[in-house]
Amino acid sequence: MLCQFTFSNYRSYRDEATLSMQASSIKELSHSLLACGDNQSFLPVAAIYGPNAGGKSNLLDALGYVQSAVSRPIYALMSDREAPEGSMARLSRCSPFAFDAVHADMPSDFEVYYRVEEYEYRYALSVSASKIVSEGLWRRKLGASRAAMLFEREEERVELGPSLRRTGVSVNFNSTIPYLSFLYMNSDLEVVHQAASWFLDCVFLNYNSFYLERVLEEMLREEDSQEISRFLKAVDVHVDGFRVEVDDERHQHRVYVKHVVGGAEYELRFSEESAGTQKLMGLASVLLSALENGETVIVDELDAKLHPKLLRYVILLFKNPEVNKGGAQLIFTSQDVSTMRNDVFRRDEIWFAARDKGEASQLWSLSDLHETNGNLVSKNAAFDKQYLSGRYGADPYLTRIEEWE
Repeated sequence: MLCQFTFSNYRSYRDEATLSMQASSIKELSHSLLACGDNQSFLPVAAIYGPNAGGKSNLLDALGYVQSAVSRPIYALMSDREAPEGSMARLSRCSPFAFDAVHADMPSDFEVYYRVEEYEYRYALSVSASKIVSEGLWRRKLGASRAAMLFEREEERVELGPSLRRTGVSVNFNSTIPYLSFLYMNSDLEVVHQAASWFLDCVFLNYNSFYLERVLEEMLREEDSQEISRFLKAVDVHVDGFRVEVDDERHQHRVYVKHVVGGAEYELRFSEESAGTQKLMGLASVLLSALENGETVIVDELDAKLHPKLLRYVILLFKNPEVNKGGAQLIFTSQDVSTMRNDVFRRDEIWFAARDKGEASQLWSLSDLHETNGNLVSKNAAFDKQYLSGRYGADPYLTRIEEWE
């Protein structure tokens, strides 16, 4: 479960920005919150809105960067594909804020608070270009007041905390990858595997991907055919199952979608289905797994190719405690304001990203905004209409468009 993500100096974000999944003290829709054993509650959903090029996708990219930094070397080791040593595990280049003379030469900083079972972890990573400058991992048992340091790293030098020091783990490692990844791959320590599990279980989907069709197709497993078909029929998409052909030699994964029409069965290649059906099939696979296993799903442009009612349906799955029993979370960007309603979201679940005059992105929550009279935005407000009128700061630039015309 993600608690909080803080980062700075990454792409359009110059200054520190924080996405908090901890529920604020507001009372609306409290039944949908994810409760923990220490009386803390967290949000099942966060929706990020704002103008084009405002920083919505860059926020998700920042979270995806640190998640990939940890998970990529591990998945490379688990992969059967042959590759030159170290090539699959190489850290991706990090892009700092580029619109001033200072930040381009400074590292990008990332910090993630997350919970796994009875512990809360804090993982910090600082990257300059493709080089790790510093890294650290701490954990706190829920209910305890202090966190224990597991390790701290400055470039190639690692200092172990007492619990790891007693295990005798090595501090000689490939410094091009995170030390957390190294520990996961070279030890069987429960604390290490637990700490890395959140990064490994996160699912990122980008519906701008050129390879989206292939990515969605590869998500599908034939054993999930019945459950996914039932999900699709619940949203009035008529699919009667699918089968999967796997060619191990060519590394090909073909999906054939079944349709029963007039008592006869027909099959279409996955690529022949509409873009909306493709997206729903791939998304259903991810959502059903996340809801069952309590995973975090992060989606850029969740609303793309989805009817507004389907978008609302997906959001409310995560907000229904009878369905979301494992503590799954959905974090997404959207331009569809039809779901920006007070019967769908709490105010602290609605976030905005937009650039200031210095071209630096800023991030804020609706729950932090005040009306001109000094009061917080009302829980009964028409969020969508007020947003489109520019009252929340992330102005969709309609005024500028009218001026240009």
